[in-house]
Amino acid sequence: MSDQTPIALSVTELRDLITTTKAHDERCYVMFLLMVFHGLRVSEAIDLRRKNFTKAGEQVFLTVQRLKGSKKTTQKLLASSDPVFDEQTVVTEWLAKLEGDLLFTNDSGKKFWRTHINKLFARYAEWAGIPAHKQHPHVLKHTLGVLMRKNGTELEKIQVSLGHRNLNSTAQYLRVSNDEADDARAQAFAAAAGGGD
Repeated sequence: MSDQTPIALSVTELRDLITTTKAHDERCYVMFLLMVFHGLRVSEAIDLRRKNFTKAGEQVFLTVQRLKGSKKTTQKLLASSDPVFDEQTVVTEWLAKLEGDLLFTNDSGKKFWRTHINKLFARYAEWAGIPAHKQHPHVLKHTLGVLMRKNGTELEKIQVSLGHRNLNSTAQYLRVSNDEADDARAQAFAAAAGGGD
């Protein structure tokens, strides 16, 4: 297990990234949405095909064999009243107009290289004003884990969501980031300044 705190996007940064990407590149918008909602690595996202999605009634599911010794997961696509984050509608519409089997292809209609997605992510992240140290796509997987932890989710549920085989891999999300520590210090001093005793 790494001693590093996972680098994740704040909720505001995530919204800025997703809306900026949506405005410029629908295919990357759909890809990044799937990556953050399911904690996917770039290699897992660029391998997605129609067969990874199944429907049961109105509900759509994504099944992925995770890489690096992680588990196979089947997860619901999530609906939202916020159209930007309404994963179920966005992905269902993307699948309906998809011409081939591969979910995401480059401008030549071929499978993406991981390095190409890294460059595209960095471009849209920069345009969205995301700090340079967060301009890599693996930050989306970390964002899911950190957001779940901040929401009080049990570690075992984070483990299942990220497809980790070993709970030690998930334990990294228990670490507090420098940003969180800074926010806590600022809140403590704000309370002290306004609290009298």
